[in-house]
Amino acid sequence: MRSELNFSILYSPKTIFIIIFIGLLSLPGCVSQKTQASNRVAKNAQTVGWVEKARIPGVGKEVKVKLDTGATTTSINAEILEKPEEDSEAGGMIKFRFIDKEGNDAVFERPIVRWVEIKSREGANLRRPVVRMKFCVANRWIEEEVNLADRDDFNYPVLIGRNMLKQAKLVVDSSQTFTTDPSCPAEEAQR
Repeated sequence: MRSELNFSILYSPKTIFIIIFIGLLSLPGCVSQKTQASNRVAKNAQTVGWVEKARIPGVGKEVKVKLDTGATTTSINAEILEKPEEDSEAGGMIKFRFIDKEGNDAVFERPIVRWVEIKSREGANLRRPVVRMKFCVANRWIEEEVNLADRDDFNYPVLIGRNMLKQAKLVVDSSQTFTTDPSCPAEEAQR
């Protein structure tokens, strides 16, 4: 009986009202902080679909790319033609061919920025070279690190990862595809 009395004293209607009132007062502050952060991101961000077309300097036609927020680094389909010894961590030149199912074919030669370990579907670790490349996605030039991979078995020859999405301030809407044609200024491609 005594415990019931203490419970009713602790949680009187007045106490409950005060708790709810304080909670309601703090709610607008939390909402406004979220809105301010969202507004900052939305100000410069561009929404794109999960599949878009892109331009790669040196490749004649547009390329279909998948934008993947789950991938840390961008990846491109590459057939390695010449590479330095794998013992080196960075430096040296690598020559590779980009090929896609649309008939695009281009040969590139780039300095190796670093090597990265990637876990394959089967669970094995793969060592891939990483180079810097430039892409035009959603009217924005993006130059960032790209790992060279065998993507012949995938639907898209290029996977745009978070490194490029962040740099270009692209927000992926998974319900959309092909939202913007890649029409970046040509003079920026040369820089």
